[in-house]
Amino acid sequence: TNDMKKFFLFICATLMFFGCGKEEAGDELIIGPAPTGKVTWATVVKAYPFLDGFPVFDGEVENCQYKELGSMKTLTFFDYKCDKSVSTTYYAKFIPAGFTKSEGSEIFRKTVDKKNYIFSGSYGGGSFGLSFSVDTE
Repeated sequence: TNDMKKFFLFICATLMFFGCGKEEAGDELIIGPAPTGKVTWATVVKAYPFLDGFPVFDGEVENCQYKELGSMKTLTFFDYKCDKSVSTTYYAKFIPAGFTKSEGSEIFRKTVDKKNYIFSGSYGGGSFGLSFSVDTE
C-alpha cells in the first residue's frame, strides 16, 4: 500500500541518516543509540533539552538515534506496535503549539528565538516514526 511505501522510505532515510556507535567525520558527530529500551518522553527531554520546544509525546519511546550536523540537532525514535490514533493524536498537538504544517505531509515547523524547530512523522505497519530537529543558525 501507499502508507507502507512511505513508511519504508522513511525507515530507509532514517537508517541512512543515522549511524550506530560513535564516529567523527570532520565537523559531523554521530552519536547513537541514545537511551535504550522503552523510555518516556521526560527521559529523552532530560537527555536532549531541545525537545522542550516540541509538544509532549505520550506514547512509548524506543530505538532513539541522535545526530548533530553543524548547527542541526536531530533525534529520531519509534513507537512500535501502536494504533494509528497515537500518530493522529500527536499531530493534533502541533498547530495549537504554534507550528505550521507543510501541505501534503506530516511535517511541522516553527521558529522561536532564532531556533528553527522541525518535526516529521510517519505511521505505517503498526509503528510510528518520529523525527525532531532544531537548527540554531
